[in-house]
Amino acid sequence: MKRLTLYVASTVLYTSFIMILALTAIFLLFTYIAQAGDIGKGKYTALIAFLYVVYQAPANIYLIMPVCALLGGLMGLGLLANNSELIVMRASGQSISQIAKGVLLAAFCLALITFLTGAYIAPYFQKQATINKTLATGGNEALVLYDTQTLWVREGNAFIHVGKNDTDGKLSNVTKYTVDNNQLTAIDHGDSATFENKQWQVNNVVSTQIGKDNSVVYKDAKQYWNNLLPPSLLKIITSNTDYLNLSELIDYIKVNKEGQQNANRIWLKFWQTFFQPLSLIILMLIAVPFSLGSMRSSALGYKFIIGMLFGFSFYIINQTFGPFSLVYNLPGFFGAAIPNVIFTFILGFLFWKMRE
Repeated sequence: MKRLTLYVASTVLYTSFIMILALTAIFLLFTYIAQAGDIGKGKYTALIAFLYVVYQAPANIYLIMPVCALLGGLMGLGLLANNSELIVMRASGQSISQIAKGVLLAAFCLALITFLTGAYIAPYFQKQATINKTLATGGNEALVLYDTQTLWVREGNAFIHVGKNDTDGKLSNVTKYTVDNNQLTAIDHGDSATFENKQWQVNNVVSTQIGKDNSVVYKDAKQYWNNLLPPSLLKIITSNTDYLNLSELIDYIKVNKEGQQNANRIWLKFWQTFFQPLSLIILMLIAVPFSLGSMRSSALGYKFIIGMLFGFSFYIINQTFGPFSLVYNLPGFFGAAIPNVIFTFILGFLFWKMRE
């Protein structure tokens, strides 16, 4: 029985990876075509555009994994059915639940890959892709060091520390350190900063000029700094939870003190990380009643079309309920869980119909 389970699991995994490669290739092609209009802006070359597409691939794979699992399950079980292997299994006394164990084992393997991709791999590469493109198209040569709460930017001889980047694009607690010949020559600290006319207006600045023998301190109501990243990139780095891995997201939740709308957005991202692998398991199990139930005599192509409709429906529902929960201030848990609840009922209904 273990050998049978492993055989079914390996067949389903094989066909699922074929679907992942096929759909990923389509996503890569269309993503690269979408970048063609930006090639030539600043230092954004065809090579950087290609790297952008490659870096975006894990995020695309993460989104389509549940659909690929459903189609892979249908294809794998369909191949077994076309080769009469499912008939032999049933004739030898194997129950539907025993055959489904192989599908479930394959689903658990893909669910683990999905979790690791969504929790750690995709956020890193997606953030890196966006940062590289923004720097290339904007011509900014800044070196960026950051965590979930603070940011350091180096450009030339200036080192700038941003204490907080608000969601409205306003900076707080901004400090610039100027170094010349490995010596600290100036420190400028501002209470806040806003982006105006392609430069940062820093307010209530206290500047300290450091000489060999003494230091001079003076105050300015405002200064204009050019050697700092634009708000769009700063938001990507410090505020956009789409680009935070699971560990960073947990840290962000612990210290986040913003409004309810932003809190719901953060919790939605957190719960989606765990519900996406569960979605994959549910959708792959849906392939079992299609292949072993009342539709067992139908053509593989027909099953495949039905599977695509189910997969596309799940994708639409999953992409709809998240924003819906944010608009109506529902807890992020519900926005992530409702699509799974809907398809769990569908799965139960299909298994019930199969046993009639």
